[in-house]
Amino acid sequence: MFLVMNHSLAVANGWLVTSLFYKIPISWYFRSLALSLLHKIVICEDHEVVVEGVKLMLANQEEFVLCGHVQNKHDLLQLLQKEKPEVLLLDLNLKKQDGFSILEEIRPAHSSLRVLIFTMYEEPFLIEKAKRLKANGYLLKNSVNGELHKALSHVVHSNEFYLPQALQKQKQENDAYRDEFIEKMHLTAREVEIIRLVVEGKSAKEIADQLFLSLHTVDTHRRNILAKLKLKNIADLVRFAFENHLV
Repeated sequence: MFLVMNHSLAVANGWLVTSLFYKIPISWYFRSLALSLLHKIVICEDHEVVVEGVKLMLANQEEFVLCGHVQNKHDLLQLLQKEKPEVLLLDLNLKKQDGFSILEEIRPAHSSLRVLIFTMYEEPFLIEKAKRLKANGYLLKNSVNGELHKALSHVVHSNEFYLPQALQKQKQENDAYRDEFIEKMHLTAREVEIIRLVVEGKSAKEIADQLFLSLHTVDTHRRNILAKLKLKNIADLVRFAFENHLV
């Protein structure tokens, strides 16, 4: 006889008999115990081939268990409530709603949930946006075998944002180029911030509300930016920003 969770257990013919006289199959008991020690993961992804790939990558490890897969925010909220996972693998390019807007909506009610952005996009401004929205890491879908497990372990055990070395190097190079270019073009920190918001698709009013500025001030900044960069319109600015790694 031995004790587990304040109940004495006795083994009898392949069954565990508790002090309350409940009979539990030994195999079921230890399987349940093993599953309870794993970190639970859910995926919000609308490509089945990606989900199957994640299942394969997690098949031969004993730290994480995939407990659900959904394709939209509505189903995700239900799954989070039911399974209470530790980690969410979140795609950015979903059919009905982008991953960032989902993250922004669920974060207040799920502050302890570890969110790993799982995407094909490697643009630095997306990585920065993931950080601002309090994601815990960023991983490309085409990462080498073993990188997913490394990323999951990191976001579970560390409070530091996870970014693979290849993306870290790329980001550092882009940041250095961007800083030099910004200085060369005499752009202020406020103007760079407004460029970033313009690239994200924010209207002048949305930018004004977010930065606590008047609409007139935002319009003035945008005119000054176009003049400094010798551009004609906002479409030119967005294209210019991408080409010169300003975001």
